[in-house]
Amino acid sequence: MRHDEPRLGEVSVERGAWRFERPIDTGTDPYLLDHVVEGLPVFPAAYLVGLMTQAAHRIRPHLGVVGVRDVRFVQAARFRGTRGFQLAVTAEPEEAEPDDIPVVISSSMSPPREGSPRILRTHAHGKVRLGAPKERAARFQRIDFSGAADYAELYALPREIQHGPAFLAGVEYQRHAPDQLLAVIAPPGGPQRGWREDRDTPGWPSTLLNAILHVGFSLGVLSSARTLLPLELEAADLYAVPEGQVQVFARRQSVHGGRQAFHVVSWDGQGRPVGVFRGFVLQEVP
Repeated sequence: MRHDEPRLGEVSVERGAWRFERPIDTGTDPYLLDHVVEGLPVFPAAYLVGLMTQAAHRIRPHLGVVGVRDVRFVQAARFRGTRGFQLAVTAEPEEAEPDDIPVVISSSMSPPREGSPRILRTHAHGKVRLGAPKERAARFQRIDFSGAADYAELYALPREIQHGPAFLAGVEYQRHAPDQLLAVIAPPGGPQRGWREDRDTPGWPSTLLNAILHVGFSLGVLSSARTLLPLELEAADLYAVPEGQVQVFARRQSVHGGRQAFHVVSWDGQGRPVGVFRGFVLQEVP
């Protein structure tokens, strides 16, 4: 797996529940140093979704990941200095819906004082939908981005967040309306790298999920001029992983009490859908 993708840990299975666990810090996962929020490396929310799809696909390897739903981002995973924690990804298939697999991502950390209990946190939970991949016909028109603005401008917003090379996937963007944003994204390091170096890697590439959802995040920041935190992803339909550049359209659907909800659509160079994300909700930081 490429150095900028998260990975599952050692697996154990007990009473039908699959648990993947491993230690994680900025040494084991150096890409974390490329995603810094208010001075601290933070595990990206889209990478949590990527790990969910990896876990579900490991349980049902004969099926493909066709979507996620009811994803909630509970608490950010922050890293202070070289201190890390034990990351756990737990998936437990249900008899009623064997191909809709609930996944919870949590962590445990040594206490600051000897004799105190370990610090336990839940970072995200949701369901991964599995099924037989279907060939999708082209239905999107490729947009001409001649004269578009450099996406680096969006990476600079907000000031509290710094991105390094592992996350620099945006290429160009256009904003024709206050509630809309169009962008071109490419694999970090250039289109020649591809989004997935190993076709046998389970789940969906976290870098691809992150790059697509970052377009919605950027629209939210442009609209509010405030730092935002992801709260939830109502549902997403995931199609074939593309080879190179992807075009993305984000539209703000609603604003309420500091929360913004977005619809994000992406397609490849032939106009075939890559992913459709509904109810991507961001919350302004107080």
